[in-house]
Amino acid sequence: MSYENLPAFGPTEVFGDGDDIAPDVVVRVAYALSRVQLMTALSIGFTEIAPDRDAEDLTVEEVRGEVEGWLHGAAVIELDRYVRQGQLTAYPPEAQPVMDALAAALDRAYPPRRPEPVRRAPRYGDGTVTLDTVDHGEVTVPEPAWCIGHSWQPNPHRADITHNSTRVKAAATTDGAGRVHLLHAAISHAPHLEIRPHPVVSVDLGCTDDFAAEDIPQLAEGLRSAARVLENVAAEAIRLRGES
Repeated sequence: MSYENLPAFGPTEVFGDGDDIAPDVVVRVAYALSRVQLMTALSIGFTEIAPDRDAEDLTVEEVRGEVEGWLHGAAVIELDRYVRQGQLTAYPPEAQPVMDALAAALDRAYPPRRPEPVRRAPRYGDGTVTLDTVDHGEVTVPEPAWCIGHSWQPNPHRADITHNSTRVKAAATTDGAGRVHLLHAAISHAPHLEIRPHPVVSVDLGCTDDFAAEDIPQLAEGLRSAARVLENVAAEAIRLRGES
């Protein structure tokens, strides 16, 4: 039988087995079910919902969650029965090669997760900072006085090591819209990023909205002020370029 033309729904959520077992992977399984099977799963699941809940008020997500939850629960109960049975069964020595081969096949199909590498916090020296990078191990670079630090990037690639200055911001205050954020700007320098060998100005524009026509003069004044902020940051970046 072909299932290609059947409508597909889910998974609505990922079901676990409580706190007793730490999961390693998420296995997505698709069931082809009849209306009778769907109704059976839903009716069993509905009995476990709050007793004062009306069936007429069930959302689509709740219905699908109950059906999938019952299928998950029934499968896990049966699977756990076999797990317990296997734990109580002593396999004969001649079966061990088969079990070892199955374990190897399982690792091929569901590769074990690699443990997350332990990364040390940035270490600051006399005008330098040392970071653990993903691709080059420990990397030490000069730390400019204007850099705010590197706690926000604990294990970057070497090319992504970035010095950032304190952000400055610009805003406008209008009668109708109140305070309007216009931009954040900062000096940024990635010393190992070849396409940006010098400090640049990192700009985050934050204003996208509709304004009353009467607010535009105040907004325009705020934009002129923001332009001056940008010009000052750019001038400082140019000055620092001469020092780098």
